[in-house]
Amino acid sequence: MENQRIRLTKKMLKSALIKLLESKPIEKVTVYELCAEAQINRTTFYKYYGSQHDLMADIQADFLTELENSLRETNRPLSLLMILTYIGTHRETCIVLMNNALNDGFLERILSLSLLTQKLENQISPDYFVADREYVKDFVIFGSYAVIRRWLLSDQPEPPEQITDLILALFEKI
Repeated sequence: MENQRIRLTKKMLKSALIKLLESKPIEKVTVYELCAEAQINRTTFYKYYGSQHDLMADIQADFLTELENSLRETNRPLSLLMILTYIGTHRETCIVLMNNALNDGFLERILSLSLLTQKLENQISPDYFVADREYVKDFVIFGSYAVIRRWLLSDQPEPPEQITDLILALFEKI
């Protein structure tokens, strides 16, 4: 269990990295400037993280955990609207994380949450062969990813309800 000082230090580092990523990609962020922004020394940084990429992975993991917890807390059945509402509420953070995703795509990880994929698997027509169902699932996930990415990066994003309706309408045509 982490004590309060460790949690505060990590929170300061995460906030500093998010702020720096708003103006430059993670490859251009140095540990030195990250520590200066967080007002901690480099020794403290290296006590918890090996690199700025490790810190980024921790931020992404936190975001996904918070999203999953938020989805589990509701009494309503899981819906794409709930996910898009959460993403829209945390739009700036999500854009920074998406644009600086490590090897695995950040939005793909959100759309691949077990809660969502289980629901998706139940909605795919049983007319598809078992092997084809995986292709259909990938098509829906990555097609939805493209729509959501465009929505997030839009200067004037539509309400989450409108994007949800669009994605679901496209899904019904499969």
